Amino acid sequence: MNLNCCAGAAQWSLSMPCFYGLVTPFCYGFAFGLDFRLAANSLQGMPASLSDGNQNPPESSLQQMGPFLPQITEEFALYKCDHFVDIQLWPLKSRLDPRRWLANFKPEEMPFAISLLHSFLYFSEPLMDQMLTAAFQDLSRLIRNPDEAYSASVARWQNFVDSVIITCVRGENPNATDSGLKFLRMARQVLGINENRILSLEDTLTFLEAGNLRPIVFLDDFVGSGQQFLTTWNRPVLLTNRKRISFDEIASGNPGLRFYYCPLICTETGRRNIRIDCPRIILNPAHILPDCYNALADDSVLWRQDMREPGRQFIESVSTRIGIPDWRGFNGLGLALAFEHSVPDATLPMFHWKGNGWNPLIERK
Repeated sequence: MNLNCCAGAAQWSLSMPCFYGLVTPFCYGFAFGLDFRLAANSLQGMPASLSDGNQNPPESSLQQMGPFLPQITEEFALYKCDHFVDIQLWPLKSRLDPRRWLANFKPEEMPFAISLLHSFLYFSEPLMDQMLTAAFQDLSRLIRNPDEAYSASVARWQNFVDSVIITCVRGENPNATDSGLKFLRMARQVLGINENRILSLEDTLTFLEAGNLRPIVFLDDFVGSGQQFLTTWNRPVLLTNRKRISFDEIASGNPGLRFYYCPLICTETGRRNIRIDCPRIILNPAHILPDCYNALADDSVLWRQDMREPGRQFIESVSTRIGIPDWRGFNGLGLALAFEHSVPDATLPMFHWKGNGWNPLIERK
């Protein structure tokens, strides 16, 4: 399979609106690393644990499959990993090394380790470019007037693209390594947004506070609990005029102003929290991870049904043995995923832990 089917999709013209939902290449079903068997029950080969960001995740169909999944063999899991490297969906083993990681485990632990490896999701730069393009272009579906002519809808979308302000989400303890800066660069390089409309949080608030009311789009890679975005939304920021103001305050004073949030991946937990605590934001991720993608969930799809409880015990036992303090991942989300540029805090630490002689599957940058 040629990765160009993903990379090329990111080159679509943003002047072309997308009124019928996201376009997701078939190769996503292979790139994500989730069980090939689940892909058969999902749309266009997309793994069933991932759903279109505008629809409810099909959790029930996933849960029902649990008892029927055979145990994955080490040979098959490693063959699949090697194939992903061959087609450049996964990096070389110097960055992500499944054999080195599996060598950490005792023989009786191997079935559980293999299941986790088989369910691990890795998002390379070309996939991220495509997902960002799809999430952003899908906003055209949200801003169109269903009663207007197609030409008018195209003009409306072009006006949106030409006027929108792009900004990022900042960590609860802001630092120079936050992924937000990367996504500001992607807004220029991938989406083709003019640099004078790609602003820091401070400059965006200054722009809005001065009465320049344009649509705002926040870009991000991952939403776990949603707390990082909620902090960004509610935190008062000191502007150059010495005034402190937050996005929440700006939104409260301007009911007609539209705010959009386009992360690449959003957990169902994060979506719920943002919708409850920040109803003004229009959340439009490329994909949503349902609750059953948590390795610790009672209905987790990362395990066969009979492996779910012993699987949780396996994660806790191994993590305790190698000295991991918070073995569940941030907020207990228990995920198995990484991006080329980072590993989310919500990912199970046993994937990236380096202490006490442990060999990580993937190293955190």
